[in-house]
Amino acid sequence: MNIKGLSIFAVFCLVIVLIIDFSTFKITELIEGTATRAETLIYTLCISYIASYIFYVLNVYLKEKKERDSILPLIANDVILIIVNNQSIINALKKQAINSPLKDLPTQEEFKQLLKDVDPKKNAPKFYKDKPWTYLFQNRREITLDKIDKIFSLGKHVDAQLRATLFKMQRSLYLREDYAFNSSSYEKDSLAEYSLVFYNYFELIQELLAFYEKNLKVYYEQSLPKKMHVLTPIGDDKFKIDTKYRKNSK
Repeated sequence: MNIKGLSIFAVFCLVIVLIIDFSTFKITELIEGTATRAETLIYTLCISYIASYIFYVLNVYLKEKKERDSILPLIANDVILIIVNNQSIINALKKQAINSPLKDLPTQEEFKQLLKDVDPKKNAPKFYKDKPWTYLFQNRREITLDKIDKIFSLGKHVDAQLRATLFKMQRSLYLREDYAFNSSSYEKDSLAEYSLVFYNYFELIQELLAFYEKNLKVYYEQSLPKKMHVLTPIGDDKFKIDTKYRKNSK
């Protein structure tokens, strides 16, 4: 039972105690001689629950909440890094700027067309100009797995839904060590046959993004400085520096 349910029951017990202490209402004596004992038992149980509730709130809940509030920004930061890290792959496939937002996930057929033009042995555009695509995939894979491990290390503070999504990512073919395009010895000149692997993996990225937007974004924004200088693409691989303020901090 969560803290809300525990609190509601504590209030219920408090009402019972107040009724017994200050009201003329008494428990109907269904069987002669038992009402007083029943009332005493109920009163004792309610007092015991209230005392236990207060002890739990002061010694467990508030401490865990303080710890959780300090850890969730770290989780949020690692999650957004995973998302941006992987979105950069699609930006590279589409030959877009590295920090372009991912508005729509390509379909499997669109992935097939994008991957058809990718020769893993050739250099990846806009990223590591002296490194092949296989290096880019391996680099993003290592960063992603490292961030997943960091999140898992935070134990009980990792939401079950988030844990499930990250576990599916960790076990995906896309992140499997030495699988196809993750191998430096990959020899084929196209990735089109792996369109389903890409599509399934980036579906998980979208799932992760949805969880972030709903549960973690507020913690990430709280961890940001009040004023930031960001690079904004203006076309032809050129950028300008803009100043952005955190919401309600200007």
